Amino acid sequence: MGPTSRDSVHLPVMAEEIVHHLTVVTDGAYLDLTAGLGGHLLALSKSVDESARLYGVDKDGEAVRVASKRLEKVNQHCKIIQSSYVDILDTVAQFGDDRFDGILLDLGLSSLQLDTAARGFSHNEDGPLDMRFDQEKGLRTAADLVNGLSQSQLANLFRDYGEERRSARIAAAIVRERQKEMILTTSHLKTIILSSSAPAHQKKTLSRIFQALRIAVNSELDSLAEALPNIVSILNSGGRLAVLAYHSLEDRIVKRFFQQQIKGCICPPRLPVCICGKLPTLRAVTRKALLPSQTEIESNPRARSARLRVVERI
Repeated sequence: MGPTSRDSVHLPVMAEEIVHHLTVVTDGAYLDLTAGLGGHLLALSKSVDESARLYGVDKDGEAVRVASKRLEKVNQHCKIIQSSYVDILDTVAQFGDDRFDGILLDLGLSSLQLDTAARGFSHNEDGPLDMRFDQEKGLRTAADLVNGLSQSQLANLFRDYGEERRSARIAAAIVRERQKEMILTTSHLKTIILSSSAPAHQKKTLSRIFQALRIAVNSELDSLAEALPNIVSILNSGGRLAVLAYHSLEDRIVKRFFQQQIKGCICPPRLPVCICGKLPTLRAVTRKALLPSQTEIESNPRARSARLRVVERI
């Protein structure tokens, strides 16, 4: 499938809300830390001046190639490179700007990843159990985890990263099956999960198990917690950070980090006065997480679990 056909199915989540909240200045520098197929940057390009600069990073080399092609004709200077948002302090040296007026972190999967069976992200497609965002690095795959972790390790993984109540039962079923043959494909794993789940819960259980494996393969939660302070540090004063989260685990990390940075002080509540001297670095732009409209969910079902939080650098 070429870039043109991908464009027709790639709908950036909550693009209108993101553009509205991020564009504090129309001639500024904007950075998408998970550029995907470039949809959000394309939307931003229509709302900023020609003198604005647009930048993007993505761990997925194919996504970088597709996004760069899509954005070739925008009026602004635009550059997208392959990198991880965790390494953003090193990556900005490759851009023309090192501080930004608006930064987006979209923690969801792109259409390219979900719709490419060979990536192994979707239980709706049969493919190898891979799930690596960056396939060019020798990271462990989902198949490595499924076939290599102990039963208790698998159960803990499904419980902690998938919030799956039947984690022990599913882990036991996987261990029984892999004693017969290795589990190497998404369809094989899907069959095991379905056989271990009540019919009424099968769809959610599938999503939770695949989510848990993807998070573990890519160290997503640790990466997010590590990256957030660095991301805030490259915001201009008055610059804004928008984060799109899709499940409670990552949204909780974002929410708690924002709350701490908005509060500043880390003294114990029992102290009558602050002695730590830590000042707030952020202010809330959205009082609580914004949700996609029903209209957007109907046109783009992948947006249904999105939660958008926006803060501003003081």
